[in-house]
Amino acid sequence: MPVWGVKNMAETLSAVLEQLVRRQVFPSSEEGLRILAQDYLLRQIAAHRREIARLERKYGMSFDRFADYLHQRSLLLQEDNLTPEQRIALGRAIMQEEDDWLDWKAALEVMDAWLGLRER
Repeated sequence: MPVWGVKNMAETLSAVLEQLVRRQVFPSSEEGLRILAQDYLLRQIAAHRREIARLERKYGMSFDRFADYLHQRSLLLQEDNLTPEQRIALGRAIMQEEDDWLDWKAALEVMDAWLGLRER
């Protein structure tokens, strides 16, 4: 597999855009690059919105409420009234919820970054 450098990628992109301009897919290479970049940006935003909506449906709450909920659940592990089995089950459930929290937080942050690019 060839190692791609920035120069090779730029040359390949330029060649592809030139072909698309010749076939009248785009009026110019610059316009083609702008359209392709915008399309990519919008698809990334949509993908992160879907992930955020999936997690909101899964937990039935917003990210901020979920963060509070997760904190309260974590405090339960410190209580003395849990059996060892309950503590293990709760710990496993919280670990899964923490994974979802990280995915959710990342999706929100990346989507915000993509939205910031879109506004420029």
